[in-house]
Amino acid sequence: MISGSIINDPGYIVGRTHAQRGEYADSVVALEAAIARCPDDAEGYYALGITHQERAIRLMPPSMRERSERTDLSKVASAVLSYGVVATSRAIGQTDWIIQYRAAFRRSINAFEHAQILSPDDFRIYKALSLSLRYIGRTDDAADAARRAASLAPHDTALANQAESYTDAADRESRSRGPQAQIRPMTWDEVVLPDKTKRELRQMQLLLENVALARDLGIEPPTGLLLYGPPGTGKTTIARVLAWESKCSFLAASPAEINSMWLGESEKAVKRLFDEARAKAPAIVFLDEIDALLPSRSGGVNLYSDKVVNQFLHEMDGLRTNRRIFVIGATNRRELLDPALLRGGRLSREIEIPLPDLPSRRSLFALYLADAKRANDIDLDRLAENTEGFSGANIKAAVNEAGLQALIRLADADPTIPRELNTEDFEIALSNFKPTTEEPTNPWRMFT
Repeated sequence: MISGSIINDPGYIVGRTHAQRGEYADSVVALEAAIARCPDDAEGYYALGITHQERAIRLMPPSMRERSERTDLSKVASAVLSYGVVATSRAIGQTDWIIQYRAAFRRSINAFEHAQILSPDDFRIYKALSLSLRYIGRTDDAADAARRAASLAPHDTALANQAESYTDAADRESRSRGPQAQIRPMTWDEVVLPDKTKRELRQMQLLLENVALARDLGIEPPTGLLLYGPPGTGKTTIARVLAWESKCSFLAASPAEINSMWLGESEKAVKRLFDEARAKAPAIVFLDEIDALLPSRSGGVNLYSDKVVNQFLHEMDGLRTNRRIFVIGATNRRELLDPALLRGGRLSREIEIPLPDLPSRRSLFALYLADAKRANDIDLDRLAENTEGFSGANIKAAVNEAGLQALIRLADADPTIPRELNTEDFEIALSNFKPTTEEPTNPWRMFT
């Protein structure tokens, strides 16, 4: 069990009393004051985590609360009702309670993790941590914490049952995600970028992961990032990698998903997007083709798109009070963006994603050919030299075209011929392939 001097601290005693009365805000203030006086006592962080957890559970509808005594049928009925409650709230735009209870659970997780560092062998911490993780959908982490709690208290059958239940839930979610769940996530080491660009993106990741540390260092974390450069340079992939590495939810939107022919529907789509991001925070909102979504406002016949821009700017201004949401825009035409979008507090950070240079092109060929059988006569340096002006997407397409040429060549060939790519396949592929880094025609340009 956790023990220490904090249990005799007046602030701790007052904080626990407030919590028992349901006065959670007063409890948090008192417990945080006690922790400041006894920062090395895990009991204070544990009590603070329990307070945040109890407040979060109180904010939830009864149908969403865990009940160990439920039968299988009642669990199914409760799950259906829970989904209905959440779906209805989102449909009518009343999602404040979702944002509040998830934020309270995240604060409880933060407190439990502090307690875990100070007292790594207390089963209560892991038991409470697993519950908060389960409620916000981090099922795999919840199962790990529950199993750790059960291992620390091997004679507690309730903990063993909880660990088994959470493990089963994690397995079900993994199966429900299908084959995509088995794909290995990409990391920065697998993205071919100039060192300077990768360093700037790594800075963004650290800011997302360490908001409190950034503030302690006097850094004002940006609320958004603009990635600009030619088509096919990997801007969407970079946004996904940043979300994965930062452990953020990823929400993507394009002009086709936002723009609507019906009056007011586009603005509602923008609001729903940011409401969902707040409910799933920490989250990254990725806006592809942002120049078509947020063009420079000019009034007149463009009044429709001006309203959409205004709604986006309004939502982004609201992020200043919520540092757990980050907006990333991607564009090939930076000059078409509304100037107000690029000022401080919005997409204040800009990073150019250029066409790959010679070393980068060689690395891209090596990356895309890693799983292909190829002859020894294939010279990656020569391929890189012959593909100046190619984007990453162009190089991937060229490799695919070479594979198609090899498929045709080998389809009716002698079975003794090695089944592999050779230099001739690439020569034919590159002669047939014309790289495209010009911006394609955008059907939404009519609205700008």
